[in-house]
Amino acid sequence: MKLRFWGWLLAACLLLPTLAAAQAQPKVIKMATIAISNSPWHKALLKFKEVVEAESKGRYTVSVYTDGQLGDISQLLSAMQVGTVDMSYFGLSSISFVRGGEALNVVYVPYLFKNGEWAEKILNNDEFQAIYNKVGETSGVRVFGAWGQRSPRAIQTTRGPIMKPEDLKGMRLRIPAIPMLKATFDKLGVQVTPLGMMEIYNALSRGTVDGQDNGFDLSIPPKFHEAAKFWSATDHVYEVVGFFVSERLWKTLSPEDREVFKKASREAGAVTTELTRQFDLDSVATLKAAGVNYVVPDKAAFRAATAGIEKDQDGKLWPTGLVDRIRKIQDAQ
Repeated sequence: MKLRFWGWLLAACLLLPTLAAAQAQPKVIKMATIAISNSPWHKALLKFKEVVEAESKGRYTVSVYTDGQLGDISQLLSAMQVGTVDMSYFGLSSISFVRGGEALNVVYVPYLFKNGEWAEKILNNDEFQAIYNKVGETSGVRVFGAWGQRSPRAIQTTRGPIMKPEDLKGMRLRIPAIPMLKATFDKLGVQVTPLGMMEIYNALSRGTVDGQDNGFDLSIPPKFHEAAKFWSATDHVYEVVGFFVSERLWKTLSPEDREVFKKASREAGAVTTELTRQFDLDSVATLKAAGVNYVVPDKAAFRAATAGIEKDQDGKLWPTGLVDRIRKIQDAQ
């Protein structure tokens, strides 16, 4: 019996280091973005990685994938639904692509937010948190942070300049496949052409499209200005970047770990905002140095041309009265 006891004890001792090593192995989080390396979004994700790994005391490690390595937006959304990608960082309202996420089309109502600060504040309020919870339960992709102000959207073309809404009539523009954006440009007389981000440069170069709508943050790094020499600062949409997570993963996290990821999203979003503001200032100089005709058009005319376009979607794409509530919040302060 004594020999058997000592044999068991020896086996247990030999197993302990193996078990301890297994327990010490951090869980790897695959975090993906469509943004290119060294962009503001990439640098924000490096901050996210730093905070998560420090706050979790090494229980999690974050692997960051840039340049669409793991897919474009639609592919990343699908990958999070099945759990092959854990988290992603891209434009918040892209969640409108998934079932239950239609309400986020509201972000693309022209001139809804007065500026990026208001967009970020409102898109993190209680009403939107309830929307994110519902989307997570319905689609399998959850928004756990809406942090990081984006460059305001503008219109970049190979023909121009675009000074007033009428200048857009008949143009073929690459517009994301988002219903509210499509409705906006349809009303402006544009021939809407949906393309993936990775297709835009070639489409501009070959004349497949006459232009595209995006901000500096997604237009300057891929050098669309090499092919499209007219930039009209319409500022028709202020948006933020969203932190997305697979609902499958989120359900496995403790409340404490969820707070770690939420804290990291806020701190990373602040990096995006700071770098994007400076990037936007530098981008004007970049465009002018590249021979781009940079203009600030008559924004009042664009507001008037798109006024009321959201009314047909109220209560359909988003909850009834949401647009009015957003405007009242801003007008009250």
